[in-house]
This record gives sequence, structure tokens and C-alpha cells, in this order.
Amino acid sequence: METPYQLRCSRCGAKAEPTPWNRCLRCGGLLEYVFNPEYLRDVQLKGSINFWRYRPLLPRVDRAISLGEGGTPLHRAERLGEALGLRGLMLKDETRNPTNSFKDRPGALLISDAYSRGFDAIVCATNGNQGASLAAYSAKVDIECHLLIPRDVDMGKLAQMIAYDAYIDEQCSSIEEAIRLSVEMAERHGWYQATAELNPLTIEALKTISYELHEQGAEADVVVAAMGSGATIHSLWKGYGEMKAMGWMEDPPRLIGVQAEGCPPITEAFRLGLEKPMEVEEASTGATPIRVASPIYGELALKAIRESGGLAVSISDDEMLEMEKTIARLEGVFAEPASAATVASLKTLLDSGEIDGDERVVCLIASSGLKTDDILRGLRMRRRHPSLTSRLTTKERILRLLEEGETYGYELWKRLGRGMTLGAVYQHISYLEARGLIASRLKGKRRYLRLTEKGRKALRALEELRDLLS
Repeated sequence: METPYQLRCSRCGAKAEPTPWNRCLRCGGLLEYVFNPEYLRDVQLKGSINFWRYRPLLPRVDRAISLGEGGTPLHRAERLGEALGLRGLMLKDETRNPTNSFKDRPGALLISDAYSRGFDAIVCATNGNQGASLAAYSAKVDIECHLLIPRDVDMGKLAQMIAYDAYIDEQCSSIEEAIRLSVEMAERHGWYQATAELNPLTIEALKTISYELHEQGAEADVVVAAMGSGATIHSLWKGYGEMKAMGWMEDPPRLIGVQAEGCPPITEAFRLGLEKPMEVEEASTGATPIRVASPIYGELALKAIRESGGLAVSISDDEMLEMEKTIARLEGVFAEPASAATVASLKTLLDSGEIDGDERVVCLIASSGLKTDDILRGLRMRRRHPSLTSRLTTKERILRLLEEGETYGYELWKRLGRGMTLGAVYQHISYLEARGLIASRLKGKRRYLRLTEKGRKALRALEELRDLLS
């Protein structure tokens, strides 16, 4: 049977074999999957609304790895809409995914592809959500997960990565540096490239949000999404384009992209009428998912916004944080600041007349506020659940033992129950020390270990995460 899609360069049109790498070898443009229009018109979908319902519209994988992603709620936000003066406001709540963010869609597809191709290790540069998701899906099928993260990633997301037992390198100063390093490591070690900005399957996974919105009866006039790399806006438009080719709809919604005032490379390019993102010398925003100074999909995001008749706007961090509380108070949806930015932008859009109070507007709530530092810092300590200790990873058990006081490797091995080799325990110790979670000192002939302040913070974050999700 002929393959119903091709991987092509979005710039020069060159074809390529399916690969976990999105750069055209001819011109350096971005590779994308393009489905045959005749195939699209004949597609039949089966089952309830979830991510894998759209498997016929995704590149082929031999085995679908799932934790229950997709099929997220579309809330009619009546109270919030009334407060803003918008009658048809809806929230697409992606916080209901397995690791509480929309990145579980690409997480599921990328790990399914890596597993189907026979890879035993992946590498990913991430600002947080993608890494947390990949770590979870990798754990399910026992694939080694290597994550490269900036030093100031939200502790809640880091806690998830630790809990899922990923290998974490947090020495990078920015996501751009982490992406460059991920390319080197994938080439050097032969690992699967799972960085969202570098794997063409990311776009295919995220476009399923558009399909779900349509099948859930959104009938949106406007869809609002936050922009970091620009991949989300571009993916949404690709999904709507495919549905138009299938005859599902005639008039796709306008797309509005939102960035932080401290990092607005796509918004500024849109304002100035440019085709490529502006250069941002120093990104300054606490909303880490959209703190991307050099958006790889920026050019395609601008194209999607313009083709849809939409626009790009930027708002302050204070507006995001205030709206985060308002959404939770009025609608019971807990969004992280970067996601709350979509709703926070509506007041300006309404005041300027860019959207009308009678229009049907969908805001994408991409990730949970439970994962961000501003929330974790304000949480009260809660009683621990003893039953959780049976689920602790070896690394976390070591951290908890060191929280009780300084000790040495052999003693740790005995206290862990000797369920593994002494050498394996020392490997965990080396890993934790290299990442600054524990420190050591020589005392006589023994090297004593202690928990660092960073390790203490990681444990607190893990406790909060367990309490909140229990």
C-alpha cells in the first residue's frame, strides 16, 4: 500500500525519508509531513475522542504507547466570559493530560516512534513540560531518557522528571544552548532526537488539538494560543488546513498568538510586518515555556497567523499571574502563567476591537499551574501519605535517607535493603552529586555524603506534587 504522506521541506519542497530530524539537507528549511488530499478525503475515524482516534492522520508507528492522552475537556467559561465581556468564551483544558500538559500529545507520538524504530535512548532539550512528558512515556517502555534543561526550569516540572527517573543535565543557560547540545548528543551517541523543536512529529501530534476542537463542537471564530517556538500556532493551522481539505469545514478560525512582553520575537515581527522573528538579545520573563529568544517555528507561526487573518500580541508577566488566579477562581481550571496569557490577552483585544464580545473564542490552556515555581512556593505543607514511599525511585530514596543526616555509600546500600548491587548505588550517588543534589567530603578513609539545599528543594517539590495529585 502506498504511503499516504511524504516528509517535505516547507521551504524548497525537497522530499526526505521519515526521520526524527526536521532539517532539510538541501536548504536547511524545516521538514514537515504532508498528507495526500485524496487520502484525507477518504479517512474514517473510529472510537471516542482521544489522541489515538486520529492515528489515520498521523505518520505510522508500529505500536501506540499511551498513558491516556488527548480527549481533553472543552469548558464553556460562562463566569469568566461574563467578567471579560465575552459571551462565547471556551477553555481547551490540556491540563487534564497524564502529566498535566499538552506536551503529552507529542510525548506519546515521539516515544511510540522511538520504540517502533528500536531506539533504547532518547535526548531532549526542554523548558520543562516536554521533558516531564517524555520522561513518563519513556519510563512506561523502559527507554533511557536524557533531558537537557536550562538551570532555572520550574521546580514542579523538574520534580516530575526526577520522579520518572530521567537523566537530567541542567547546566545550560538557555533553551537555545540546550537545543544545540541535544543535536551534538544525538549525533554522538546515536540517541533518538525528541526535542520538540527538532522532530517533525511534534507538529503532527499538536495538530490533533484542532481536530478535537472541531469534533467537540467549538465552532470557534478565534483560537488563542501562547507562543514560544511558534510550533503550537503552526500546528493548529495545519490541523485546520487538513480538515478543510477533508471537507470538514469551510472557514477555519482566526489564530491569535500571545507572547510575554519580555520575550516577543514573533509578536514584534508581526507588528513590523516582517516574515521572520525579531532577534531578542536577552529574554526576560518568568513564563519559562514561552521564553524562547530564537523561535525555530517563528517564520511558520507568522505565516499561520497571517493566513488565518489573526494577529500576535504580547502581555506582561503581572497580567499572566493575575489571570492565573482569576481563571482558577471563576472556572476551576488551574493554568500556569504562560497558559493564562491566552485569557489575559482578551481584555486588550476586546478594548481594541480586534475581537467582538459576541464571537466564539477558544483559549488553549496548555499546562497546569501546579507545575510552576510561583505556585509551589505559596503552597502549605500537607500531611504525607505513607503509602507513597513504596513508589519512590532509588534516587529519591537516597535523597530522603540523606535528609536524615550525613552518611557514606556502603551504609546507604545497607539501608536501601541491598536490593541492588553496591556498584549500582554508587552510580546513583555519582548522578545526584554531578547534578548538585548531594555533596561529599573526605573524612578519614571514607567519603561522607550530605544533602544540598538544591536537593532539599527537589524533595519539597516532589512532596508537593504528590500531595496535589493524590
